Amino acid sequence: MLAITPLDGLPLLKEGDDLAGLIVERAKKLGVGIRNRDVLVVGQKAVSKTEGRIVDIDNIRPSARAARIAKKTGKRPEFVEIVLRESSKVLRADGEAFIVTTRTGATCLNGGIDKSNVKGDSMYALLPQDPDRSARLLSGRIRKLTRKQVGIVICDTRSRPFRRGQIEECIGIAGLSPLVDYRGKKDLFGYTLRFKNVALADELASAAELVMGQGREASPVAIVRGLKRVTFQKRASSRNLGVSSEEDLFRGTL
Repeated sequence: MLAITPLDGLPLLKEGDDLAGLIVERAKKLGVGIRNRDVLVVGQKAVSKTEGRIVDIDNIRPSARAARIAKKTGKRPEFVEIVLRESSKVLRADGEAFIVTTRTGATCLNGGIDKSNVKGDSMYALLPQDPDRSARLLSGRIRKLTRKQVGIVICDTRSRPFRRGQIEECIGIAGLSPLVDYRGKKDLFGYTLRFKNVALADELASAAELVMGQGREASPVAIVRGLKRVTFQKRASSRNLGVSSEEDLFRGTL
């Protein structure tokens, strides 16, 4: 039976905290424990805090380019500067949206930088420098502590074209395939599927958000247990969820 359980009651996290150890300890106290083939969905903010990816923009000196973009977007030049430092390309910068491609290849608003659940008016959380590496470190540490094979999905909130509202998506992964490929398989009536390649890691991220929440819930981690479609494997990359501009079926429509 599929079950998604939030790990309520984790302490407020700070740089240097042993996130994997805290997860294992809390799971034990809640009577949930960690089992083989569990998938742990971990909020990006929890990872960023323990990795010291928190910045005080009052200490940032904006560049001339940041100042120009700040005038277009209405954002603080210091905030624009940290977005630029985390980005490889600016795709849109105006009063409605500041959209960039990050150095890890993600396309998102403000480079994924925000201040929700970060204490201090001028304090902001950056994305992990290498979310897949962060996921691998968590997976390895949990395996060392529990001797259990687990998958890790690091999630972050994303807006989507043509859809209102936001959902959680996978930005880092370890221990499991991010996709379930149905192409070449038969449906109920013998039709050969041609396009079904399910983004399982994104589905796991969104499903976990139902119990993790976005505000005061203080549940940055959820355990997904009993999902049969997971393919556990040593090598995994969140980059496999992205597509090139040539593959993008919606190119030219925005």
